[in-house]
Amino acid sequence: MKKLLIINPNSSEEMTRDIRNTVAYAVDGDWSIDVVCMAGSPHVLESFSDYTLAGAQAIAYLRQLQEQGPFPYDGVLLACMGDPCLYAVKEVCPVPLVGIAEAGISTALLAGYKFSILASSEKAKPMMESMVMTYGLTDRLASVETFALPIDAFMKDPEVLRSSIRRTVGSAAAKGADVLLLGCAGMTMLSQELDTLSDILIIDPIKAGVEQLKAMLRGGFSVSHVGLYA
Repeated sequence: MKKLLIINPNSSEEMTRDIRNTVAYAVDGDWSIDVVCMAGSPHVLESFSDYTLAGAQAIAYLRQLQEQGPFPYDGVLLACMGDPCLYAVKEVCPVPLVGIAEAGISTALLAGYKFSILASSEKAKPMMESMVMTYGLTDRLASVETFALPIDAFMKDPEVLRSSIRRTVGSAAAKGADVLLLGCAGMTMLSQELDTLSDILIIDPIKAGVEQLKAMLRGGFSVSHVGLYA
């Protein structure tokens, strides 16, 4: 059996529960999945300073696991759509580690030509654009659509998220998107009903991350620790 660890780098127990519910489908006789959050992190991550604090918590957690003996997991998923401190976390992780943003974007590239990211706050728009630029994929990005709401607004009321998705998909399609990517791990609360919200494919990066990580492990691939992640 392969064991996966999903790190929700914020401290939200509610979001952690929703992630756990989403990935339950992937647990069987061949795969087990543990989902944890970082108690010392901000409740939600909405700025680069939040990312840095959360990334430090994830690094400390992975190092603690290594100090306790043989690393207990075969692969790790970092479950925040901003991929906070992803390169640093990859440096210290002894097993394959994937960020849900890089996994979600990679899946979107296989599924269509241009993708849009559905984010929450206005602050998230330049942050997501910067991340896509860092990954060298600006030419494939149709747009970053925002709800102009803090993450807590839809975490407290899923109907806010449903109506926001329905309201923004048309704008994304008009800008050339043929794939939509949820821009926050907390949006996974609607993972089971995405087909009902849009005629365009919507990708939950939590599910994409689990499947990309499993594919790496099945194929015997690992994160290279020569060069950037040395």
